[in-house]
Amino acid sequence: MPTYSFTEAELVRFAGTDAAMYLRVQHFGWQLFLFCTLWCCIILIPVHVATGTYVNQQIAAGSDTFSSLDKTSISNLQSKSKAMYADWISVWAISLFLYWQLWRYNTHAVEMRIDYLNSMTGAGTEAQTVMVNDIPEVNKGIMSKLAGAVSGVGDSKKSSRQNSRTGRSAGTELEHFEDAKTGMIHPSDSSDGSYQGPDTLAEPLAAHTTGYAGLLADHQPNQHQQEKPMASNQDPTPSNGAANYHTPRGGFSANPKARAMLDSGLTEEAMVNQEFEELYPSKVQRTQMAYNSQGLNKVYNDFEKTKGKLETVLDTYQMKMELHKKLKKRTMVRVTGAQYGKWGREKYGLKPQKVDALEFYPDRLQELWRNIQEEQGAAKSKALPTAFVTFKDTFTTTVAATSMMHHDLRHWSTRAAPSPRDVLWSNVGFSSATYLGAAVLAWTLFALLAIFYLIPVGAVQALLQVDKLEKYKFFRVIMDVKILSSLITAVLPGIVLTIFLALLPALLSLLNKKVQKMVSETDVEFGVVRKYFAFQVITTFLGSLLVGSFLNQITAFLDNPKGIVNTLGSSAPQTATFFMTYILIQAFIKSPLQLLRLPGLIIFWLKYRFATTPRQKAAVWQDTRLKYGTNVANDTIIMLIGLVYCVIQPIIAPLALIYFGIGVLIWKYQVVYVYVPLVESGGKLWMQIFQHIITAMLFFQIIMIALFGIKKAPGPAVLTAPLPFITLAFLLYNLNLFNRPQVLISNRTAADIDKRQKQGGEQAEPMLQASQVASPAEEAGYVNPDARQHPFRYIPPGFLIESSELEEVVAEAQRVSPQVDAYLADNGHSNGKSNSKKQNKPISRSNDLEAQ
Repeated sequence: MPTYSFTEAELVRFAGTDAAMYLRVQHFGWQLFLFCTLWCCIILIPVHVATGTYVNQQIAAGSDTFSSLDKTSISNLQSKSKAMYADWISVWAISLFLYWQLWRYNTHAVEMRIDYLNSMTGAGTEAQTVMVNDIPEVNKGIMSKLAGAVSGVGDSKKSSRQNSRTGRSAGTELEHFEDAKTGMIHPSDSSDGSYQGPDTLAEPLAAHTTGYAGLLADHQPNQHQQEKPMASNQDPTPSNGAANYHTPRGGFSANPKARAMLDSGLTEEAMVNQEFEELYPSKVQRTQMAYNSQGLNKVYNDFEKTKGKLETVLDTYQMKMELHKKLKKRTMVRVTGAQYGKWGREKYGLKPQKVDALEFYPDRLQELWRNIQEEQGAAKSKALPTAFVTFKDTFTTTVAATSMMHHDLRHWSTRAAPSPRDVLWSNVGFSSATYLGAAVLAWTLFALLAIFYLIPVGAVQALLQVDKLEKYKFFRVIMDVKILSSLITAVLPGIVLTIFLALLPALLSLLNKKVQKMVSETDVEFGVVRKYFAFQVITTFLGSLLVGSFLNQITAFLDNPKGIVNTLGSSAPQTATFFMTYILIQAFIKSPLQLLRLPGLIIFWLKYRFATTPRQKAAVWQDTRLKYGTNVANDTIIMLIGLVYCVIQPIIAPLALIYFGIGVLIWKYQVVYVYVPLVESGGKLWMQIFQHIITAMLFFQIIMIALFGIKKAPGPAVLTAPLPFITLAFLLYNLNLFNRPQVLISNRTAADIDKRQKQGGEQAEPMLQASQVASPAEEAGYVNPDARQHPFRYIPPGFLIESSELEEVVAEAQRVSPQVDAYLADNGHSNGKSNSKKQNKPISRSNDLEAQ
């Protein structure tokens, strides 16, 4: 099907709402600069050329800072020229067109968001789940995580309190872990809304004969405690069958009640469930606590890495035997027992030795599996002050996510939960104060990064001035060739700036994950959008504008420091030449490279060239996941540059039009046929784009006011002055009107979803989601261990590992090992096994796999 013929509905179906929303950025830019091109080229260029004489005068005076191209810009107009009223009219016309377009796009974005929610296939489990932070009396996230790294510190007191509440050990909790994982939904259907126990990792269902009803007994205090008469100051409200506890009256803090609930015998998980049952009777589906699983994650990653190495060895053997290729000896692994702790020292000693890969890897996997089981039990005793509460209907979820749960805002904060596949578990469990401090630190580091990035930007601008380059003999020869001289001075600065910016997105993503502690991939991606756009405004736009203007007129500044304002008024528009080449590079070089994906192709070819087994070749496939962080910021910065300069230098408008025209065709093809979205927010992306466009409008209007003032045209300056205030009012009105519907589910929409769900009526045609679309590697049978997530439950990947995975790969190793011996014997080679535990022969690294 031709790319251009896809409708928006088809884009939503095949690529998702966020992808369709991103395509709307391209359409918005194309429509904006089509209008600007027609208006500015028809009206402003004739005015600037016909009425301006300043550039001709400067060229006649021997100035080399102006060219014939500057005759089309506002630089050509003399100070106090009446022709600048045409520029004033143009600023108002473009601003009014933008207000109208933004209103249309905002309303349609809300409609797309509602359609996404009504489809019920886009939201999934997160549509009925809230994320609860700052749970009182539960270990603080950062302190718990730091303490988890120091074994035994403060564990005795914690363990005694934990055991007094649970009445059983962590090991018992995990005896029937498989049943707890595979249970999909076990609603508490009691009509009185009594708490019937959480359906999570901590509560194995098979341990109790009556399922949820059996779990109730685990949270009940003993009989004589239940029969005690209630004190006069005790909460008269029944405790939902979980435990009787003393509820302190009044007070600001949420801690006393939480402490009373925990001291009564409730687990942290039961406390959270009961708290929500009291607020939303009979509406809670399940509660799942977050746990400090750093130790578990380390062992889990080691298990996956070792398992991958064993699978590679098995694949290599099987491939060579099936194809009757030469096999001289068995694969050996260089093992140093000390690096594997007590197990390694006892089994292999302290000195390096060779061990058969089909012996070492299965043994190591079995030891890691035992460690995983221990770490799972240990993690269950390290609850974090975060939980995921799933409700039975969307309406209750919406109310819970948007309500103030407690007047003590330090505790019980709620938000809409991200998708289970979207959660970054290493960043879950910190307090709100910690997240705030992390955000301040991240933005401080970002500001320092932007300041330091201005140094190479300024250096490039300085070095690429013609008079600077001609000092070097090599460049002097090149500058003598007119074509090469023009190419270097026009194109090279933009290429160098593009290279500098290409290194930034990965750094910003790392900043969001590791420093700012964002809890989901969506938050990380949207954080990159914000930071990358702000960074480009500071470095690409303001840095190039100010540095370029200064360097272009440095001699004039030194000769007449008092005339700096007037000099800037004439030289600042000259930086349009740099931005014109920058847009051309983005349009004709970077955009086609996006279509070719040449860097990815080269990396793929190199990796595929050295892959030896089918599983390795499947793993080579690059995940073609679409990340919006850099793409959105790149498009909106082009929009900002084109908008700011479309009146100053009208020729930039058709160049921006070409950029977005190419973008419409390329990205429609990419999102349909190539990329799969990394995340799916259901259209939340648009409000970030809207704010970027408003930022571009404000720069456009303020710079034009300043330029009119520098050009001593008070009339146009005064008449343009209201525009920034109108834009700010437009921003506030639109945020008030459209931001909440873009971020939250309205009560009306939630009620409609629940009504349709109960009636079993027709739903909207389902869209394909990122979690439903397999990458080429997944289609080839390779599954990235880092992507292991339960599709319906909020469970860290370390808890999802199955014993069958170990059993299957060990059984395969046991099956292949004698086949390898027989194959070697048939070909007249020795099996090369190392049967001695203390064999310490000199080790050659050739033909051996490293165990490290």
